[in-house]
Amino acid sequence: MNAEELDQLLEKYLEGKCTPEETLLVEQLVDNYDNKSTAWEDLDDNKQQVWLQQLWAEIKASMLTYETQYLKFKRFKLWSRIAAAAAVLLIVGAGLFFYTQRRIEGSAATRDLLANDIKPGGNKAYLILSNGKRLSLSDAANGELAKEAGVEITKTADGKVMYSSQPLAPSGRDAAGREGALNTIETPRGGQYQIRLPDGSKVWLNAASKLIYPVSFNGRGQRVVELSGEAYFEIFKNKLQPFVVKSKNQEVTVLGTHFNINSYTDEPGTKTTLLEGSVKVNDATLKPGQQATLTNNQLKIAEVNTDEAIAWKNGLFAYKNTPLQNVMRQIARWYDVDIVYQNNDLPQKLLSGSVSRYDQVSGILKAIESTGTARFKIEGRKITVLP
Repeated sequence: MNAEELDQLLEKYLEGKCTPEETLLVEQLVDNYDNKSTAWEDLDDNKQQVWLQQLWAEIKASMLTYETQYLKFKRFKLWSRIAAAAAVLLIVGAGLFFYTQRRIEGSAATRDLLANDIKPGGNKAYLILSNGKRLSLSDAANGELAKEAGVEITKTADGKVMYSSQPLAPSGRDAAGREGALNTIETPRGGQYQIRLPDGSKVWLNAASKLIYPVSFNGRGQRVVELSGEAYFEIFKNKLQPFVVKSKNQEVTVLGTHFNINSYTDEPGTKTTLLEGSVKVNDATLKPGQQATLTNNQLKIAEVNTDEAIAWKNGLFAYKNTPLQNVMRQIARWYDVDIVYQNNDLPQKLLSGSVSRYDQVSGILKAIESTGTARFKIEGRKITVLP
């Protein structure tokens, strides 16, 4: 619901022209947003109007401030939902879902979802040093994590891993160690992490992903890393030392640029999306706004909405005519759940929209349910998709 629709609804309410469903919507929205105010029935008509208009302005400001986190499933139409008296009305504003309380209390399916709710993922990862030592970055204190071949590895206060090269020892004994030492950072399902590589390049790692890289790029003709899963890269420019990302059946070569690679083993293909600069995917060169998809050794290039490709980095799930099975794979990785379909038609249903990925899983599932695409049942860490 945008600001104009809110104004129209308030005007109808103040003029006494709302339908019973619209009246209920206004009163429940107000109750949910501000339950500390003077009781509505204690105010006279004039004070009710002034108070409601002031509160309405606050609601609109909050909703506009958090517009990027609004529920945008385009098959979800507010007024058709009211007319149909459906199970629940969702309005996203200030990062909150305002639920129709009476409908929730009367809906066994909704109660089940909430009772078995699952929290979203967060900053979780493991760092594996060249000697095989495995460090939990979630448990590690801020500060120095390790030192390998003269390279200092630290965890910052805002939850990132950084590499800082120290001067080589006078004997040069660190040089050989630096050239051969490899580190690995892994995120589990339900995890994500950010790392600054030894050359200053930045990498955002999505859930269930792994990046292998040298502790130092000094003395190497190329800066080569290996990716499994998904990551967003901002590469430090160095024309003399190209940056190469190896992933499932492909190599991406760059000098300095911003791009995203999705290379999960359970996805049908590897997708490389370019936001800035220029990259070469195998033998094909991409321009900003293009995406290369490699499937069965066949490479296709297309113009895409890059916001959708990096929505995960910006805290969103975003889709456009996306099969439900693709959506549920993302949910499985981020919430660390298993997905089961009750029939074979459900995975192919299409979904469009965006919603915050920092909500409880029940909020995401109810948003999808509101489109009529599917229903869901949560049992432990298993989600069953129902027609």
